[in-house]
Parts: sequence; C-alpha cells; structure tokens
Amino acid sequence: MNWRLADKTILLISTVLITVLSLSGAVVGADVASILLALIIFAITEIRSERIWAYVIAAALLISVFFYPRLIVAVPMATYGVVSSSSGKSSLKIAAAALLTGSVFFFERNHITAFAIAVISAIGVYMAFKSVRFEVTEKILTDKYDEARIASSNARRLGEEIMKNADNEIYVARLKERNRIAREIHDNVGHMITRVIVQLQAVKIINKDPVVGAQLESVGETLDLAMTGIRKSVHELHDDSIDLSIGINDITKTISEKFEVEVKTSIESPADNKTKSAVLGIIKEAVTNISKYSSGDKVLIEVTENNTFWRIKVFDNGSNPVREFDLSDDSLSEGTGIGLKNIGARASGAGGRASVLSDEKGFTILATLPKGKE
Repeated sequence: MNWRLADKTILLISTVLITVLSLSGAVVGADVASILLALIIFAITEIRSERIWAYVIAAALLISVFFYPRLIVAVPMATYGVVSSSSGKSSLKIAAAALLTGSVFFFERNHITAFAIAVISAIGVYMAFKSVRFEVTEKILTDKYDEARIASSNARRLGEEIMKNADNEIYVARLKERNRIAREIHDNVGHMITRVIVQLQAVKIINKDPVVGAQLESVGETLDLAMTGIRKSVHELHDDSIDLSIGINDITKTISEKFEVEVKTSIESPADNKTKSAVLGIIKEAVTNISKYSSGDKVLIEVTENNTFWRIKVFDNGSNPVREFDLSDDSLSEGTGIGLKNIGARASGAGGRASVLSDEKGFTILATLPKGKE
C-alpha cells in the first residue's frame, strides 16, 4: 500500500475544508491559488521524494506567504513533504516542520484558522513519520523475502546439481565397467581363441588323414566366426562406452592449464559410434592445433544436436590473418597443416563438411555432420 499517497490525500482534503470554512465572503483568486498550490506540492513531492525538493518547496512557500498570506493553508502539505523526504536527519526535519508550523501563527490573523492549520500540520508530521517507518519495515520484509526466495532457489538448484552429478557418476561407472568387460574379453578370451586357431593351423599342417582334415577345416571356420563375433562385440562395447560430453572434457584437459576453456553441449539423443568418433576426432585435432599455434588465452567448444545434423564449433581468440576456406575441398585447403586436413577428412568421412574462418579476433573451425549417416 502507498501510505504517502493516502496521507497526502487526507491533507489535501483538509486543506480544501480549511479554505472553505475560513471564507468570509465570495471565493477569491488567493483561495483557489492556495488549493492549487497544495495540489502542486502534492504532485511534486510524490514524483520527487529527495530532500532538496522538499526544502526548496518549503522555502518558496514561506517567501510566497509574505506576499499572499492566504497561501498559508498549503503549509500542512509542505510540512509533510519535508518530514517524509527520502534522506536527512530526523532532527533537521522536525526543526523545518516546526518552522513551517510556527509561521502559521505569524501570517494567519484568524487564530482559529491558524490553530486548525497547525493541528493538521502536526497530524501530517505524525503520519509522515508513521509512513516512513512502515515503508522501511516493508522494505526490510521484502528484502528478507527476496533473500529467502533466492536461498530456496539456490538450494533447489544445488539439489538438482547433486542429483545430476550422482546420475553422471553412475553413468560414468557403468561406462567404465563396460570398457573393462570389453578389455577383459579382448585380452583373455580373444587371445585364447587366437592361440587355439594357431595351434589348429599347426595340426592341419602335420595331419595326413583327409577325413580328419575336413573336420579340422570345419572347426577352423567355426573358430574364425567366433573370433570375428568377439571382435565385433568388443568393438561395439568399447564404442558404446564413449560418451561425447565426457570425451570432450577429457580432450580439453590437455590445454586447461594454458587456456580458459568453455564447453557447451546440447545433446538430446545418443550419437551413433561413427558420429561420436568423428566428433571427438575433429575436436581433438582442433585442440591439438590450438595448443601448437594459438596466441590466445580462451577456447570455446560447442557441440549442438539439430534435427538433421550435428554442428561442431571450436574457437580460440588468437589473432590470425583474415581468411575463409572449406577444409572438405582439397583444392581450397592447399597450404594448410596436417591437422586441418585431418579435420576436413574426418568430416568428409562422416558425410559432412568442415570450414575455417579466421581474423584478428580469433580462429574458428566449423563442422557439420549429418545424423543417421552410417
């Protein structure tokens, strides 16, 4: 609630009543002017609550009363403006209010009217202090409420982060376990089958019986199929254990001491193994290129999944010559380093394109890879 507005409305009505009750005859211009002056003070002190405005208005009113005593009825409104101003010591405000109120008895000849104006001024002083106190209390409560709301929001966000980190830890642990299983299958079962295949080949060489030779050939084919299946399963297990976000963060660790690295990913669905390999390969080549040649200190890596394609952006703020060319076109990328050519080759191998844009503000590698490209 706007307490000041309510208080000033009461004082304005009181000013009008005093003016009407103190009329000794017809309404003159000074009576209308006094009401208009009170209304003007009402508006100015509502728009500008600074102390200087309140004191300027009070001083102007005292000067005006010397020439037009009927304007004295605007004193309550001016007194309220002084006391309710936004800054200043309370003692100074009270002194100014007392001066304004005391001037009423000096300029107003009708003692009853003077007393009424003084009483209304005193009531205005009380209402001003009350409203200021209410506003201060309201501001304190509002600040406390805002602090509590921010603390609640931070606590909720922290809880979400904790849950997200816990989920990520479980996910990473699952990926590591899959990688471990793939490695053990490759190291143990794969090597044992390979040994059996080698021994079988030796037996086939020394065998002279055609019937046994045919059986050995069949066993060898079965072992070859088993070995091929194991290799395929191990390869898929290993590729599925690669997470894009984790892989990108692992790559950036190599330059985190020299550069301020920011990684932004917008990935809604898991990428196929070929796309993951291409994305991580492009980023690794770009990061290696930055660590060797960049004169900047900031790196931005963005991986964004769209409906039909993946977008990769790697930027560093090192100064470079102004140039722009397509890495996927060998004729346009002549004179570039091996790392940039590898980026173009990886993008082309995944069915996409890669390009370079550089100037004095930085060096940018952009690549787009189609989704679902096998």
